[in-house]
Amino acid sequence: MSKQEYQRPPIVVAEDEHERLVSLALSALDRTPGAVDLFTELARAKTVANLPEHVVGVGSVATFEYDGSTYRDYELVDPHRADIAEGRISVLTPVGAMLLGLSEGQSIEWVGPDKRRHKVSVEKVRASAAPSSAT
Repeated sequence: MSKQEYQRPPIVVAEDEHERLVSLALSALDRTPGAVDLFTELARAKTVANLPEHVVGVGSVATFEYDGSTYRDYELVDPHRADIAEGRISVLTPVGAMLLGLSEGQSIEWVGPDKRRHKVSVEKVRASAAPSSAT
């Protein structure tokens, strides 16, 4: 591929999460590598009243492939709940930001700050078993 940006698939984000996530991304721009990615993805996302079950949102559990490795049952969470050893990935990481809004079967490619190509493909999405009020 040339120097142009990869074509990104259409994504959707829940209306009630969009503004909160934009604020989160803006507050972390100078200290978190995925904040720019999150802000960029939110800027192009279509907002919907109710996120379909097959779309990755905060609190969704996804099985996905990232740069050739499969990750099973990882929950996309806010940064304070992130713990990769427990299968919780922050929405403020580059991978977490790229997962947000993708549907089952969709893939996204990008070039990271390290100038390497990366790719995430979503295989399966389900709702979290954790209570939504957990903080």
